Amino acid sequence: MARLIDVAKAAGVSRSTASNVFNNPDMVRPKLRQRVEAAARELGYAGPDPTARLLRAGKVNAIAIVPPADMGVSALLRNPVFSLFVLGVSEACDEVGANLMIVPDKPGGKGINNGMKNAVVDGFIFGRVEHLHEIEPARLRRLPFVVVDFDAGPHISSVRVDAYAGAYAAAKHLIDLGHRRFGILSFLRTFGPARVHPVGKPRAAEASGLPIDQEKYRAYTDALAEVGIDVAEVPMVQAEAWDRDAAGMILDAAPDATAILSMSVMQAIAIVEEAQRRGRLVPRDLSVIGYNDIAAAERCNPPLTTVDAMGIDKGRAAARLVFAGGPPRHEIIEPRLIIRGSTGPARTR
Repeated sequence: MARLIDVAKAAGVSRSTASNVFNNPDMVRPKLRQRVEAAARELGYAGPDPTARLLRAGKVNAIAIVPPADMGVSALLRNPVFSLFVLGVSEACDEVGANLMIVPDKPGGKGINNGMKNAVVDGFIFGRVEHLHEIEPARLRRLPFVVVDFDAGPHISSVRVDAYAGAYAAAKHLIDLGHRRFGILSFLRTFGPARVHPVGKPRAAEASGLPIDQEKYRAYTDALAEVGIDVAEVPMVQAEAWDRDAAGMILDAAPDATAILSMSVMQAIAIVEEAQRRGRLVPRDLSVIGYNDIAAAERCNPPLTTVDAMGIDKGRAAARLVFAGGPPRHEIIEPRLIIRGSTGPARTR
């Protein structure tokens, strides 16, 4: 395999001149540049190894997203909420001309350790962290990294959406419409069947999912308490975002509810569809509100009222923190309530 020094000898120039032809062509006279290029073509030399050049420079001009532990690459790209986050990261990459990789995290830690140890990148964005040990490979490599929707402490950069504020606004919106009979569909972040949490019994924090989901539940609790409603008396089902059976389960668990609070936009869309299948009109008979905003929420019939958790902004902010480097920084993004047609005044009996 021809080397740069071979091209230089064949063209009768120094190695530095040959290097400039490929890396800084404007520094070389046109005729001399043409002679070096002709020698390279004759020897079959395609140019310097870009990987070696980047490694010598100490940067490879790429960052990586580490998806949640239960999400591979294909699942990530199919998830409309996470895809908005990836879009935000990619926009920040475009701003600086950087590349984007996805390094999957596998259950048990084997995949993440191998993937992160071998990934040729300048930094990492953790799409969702449940335990601090998940970020250890990035810490050991001494590369900049950011965690998303998780408070990892003052020494680790993070980007979070104020989930409490978003969920409180959702509950308050329904309360202001006169609703007093509710059902809650919370998040199950692990694979498994939906769970019904009976009323009248204390609920552990895990009944609503991860810390970000627990913030939503705390917001529902506080908003309902302001009008004298004990959240423990509100029927609640916990389910995965894609669990289509959960919609029927919450409607069965809360048959008298005039409004359903859902921690997921996909769950909320399923509730609207299931309620209408059962002959209940939305929002005349039942108001439904979700969390996160995707294109399908606007296409829902009626269009879904939901909390926009600003996924694109979150991804953009996380990537910019990685590119900036430096001391740890923490950004909190304010969500916004988008009122559409799936919520209306409580129907009186």
